[in-house]
Amino acid sequence: MLKASEVMAATKAVREDFAFTGVTTDSRSVQKGELFVALKGGNFDGHDYCAKAVELGAAGVVISHDIAPLPAGVAVFKVEDTLKAYQELAHAYRLKQKGLKVFAITGSNGKTSTKDLLAACLSAKYKVVKTQGNFNNEIGLPKTLLSIQPDTDIAVVEMGMRGLGQIAELCQIAEPDSGLITNVGETHMELLGSMENIGKAKSEIVVDLPADGFAVLNGDNEYVLKAAAKTKAKVVYFGLGENCDYRGSEIATSAMGTTFVCTEKATGRSVKVRLQLIGEHNVYNALSAIAGAACYGVDLEASAKALATARLTGSRQEIIYIGDITFINDAYNASPASMEAALKTLAEAKKAGHGKGRTIAVLADMLELGDISEDAHRRVGKWAVEYGVDYVLTYGKDAAFISDEVAKLGGKTFHCASRQEAADNLRFMADAGDIILLKGSNSMQVGKMLEMFK
Repeated sequence: MLKASEVMAATKAVREDFAFTGVTTDSRSVQKGELFVALKGGNFDGHDYCAKAVELGAAGVVISHDIAPLPAGVAVFKVEDTLKAYQELAHAYRLKQKGLKVFAITGSNGKTSTKDLLAACLSAKYKVVKTQGNFNNEIGLPKTLLSIQPDTDIAVVEMGMRGLGQIAELCQIAEPDSGLITNVGETHMELLGSMENIGKAKSEIVVDLPADGFAVLNGDNEYVLKAAAKTKAKVVYFGLGENCDYRGSEIATSAMGTTFVCTEKATGRSVKVRLQLIGEHNVYNALSAIAGAACYGVDLEASAKALATARLTGSRQEIIYIGDITFINDAYNASPASMEAALKTLAEAKKAGHGKGRTIAVLADMLELGDISEDAHRRVGKWAVEYGVDYVLTYGKDAAFISDEVAKLGGKTFHCASRQEAADNLRFMADAGDIILLKGSNSMQVGKMLEMFK
């Protein structure tokens, strides 16, 4: 029996080449002509679905172990590690796009919102592809890169991490031209142990940037500032401080959102920005987007116009009306910093006239906080009282500390045994005019309370 490689070597034959229409890892949504990569996970093995992928139109498969024979004509690529192969395909495809710029974003909070806002600003001048949803890991990043079209000018990619070295690995795949760090906070404290380590992990995004690229940094965050010394790229600062290159001031909240003035330090020019979002944290996100877009020649006015209509990925400060009750669905994820921002937003929404009733915060566990978890949850309870939340409803093991702290400080609160119990209590107590915040780590599924409430 002769192998194909032996036939080619003996005859000097050239194997027929053809183009795949795309690359996918989801056998359920294969399109005709695509290359299916059989990834393996804890509860699944894509190799089991190769035949299904071919049946739906896949023209080839990437595998790491033998599978049942496929129909003649289907290309089979056997590799040692299919995930590594998927990442290498994405990297090669990214490099194939001549003239393409990749702008990478990371941070403890605000990554996805900033990604949406930066993409909106850049779209005023360029053809932009951005990370869909929050696909920001070792599988999601290649997916975004492989969605780039030949006419794409800039790809805005989000990078998440849970430990040291992970953002560096993502940068090897994406080879970003510019990077942005929104902030450094206590997210992932359980795994990294200190704010210094979290800052070090986030700064990996700027370490290998080219000299003609840009490092866009939060000028008000002491841990982000340290990243400036680790990059060859031109450093651009955003924030509220006097020394920031793109500085926000005159922040005002209304029932329709937030306004602020952005001043460009180099020229002294200013523009008034209107957001359909509430909260100072969104001013930071918008400032970073303006700064990042300015690096690529988008002027202040064009960015301000884009931000006026920009929308965020779902479950991030969605304002939803059910009858006469206003919900602020900010339930995608939670950290101490984002919890404080959400509680402040709740207070601002009431002050701005979003509702005529009470403010109710439904809060669940913040995860991956390690030894600081009890203290962090108690701080959330303290903030809830300080920001004048009328009633705090909690569920989850560590969220009990939130309720305990609220009660100690004289606030109104009730801790529930489950999400269902919290939903039942909320249905009983909510009234017309109330504003209700939903917030917690993603796996706590606080957002599902909207379905229960309906």
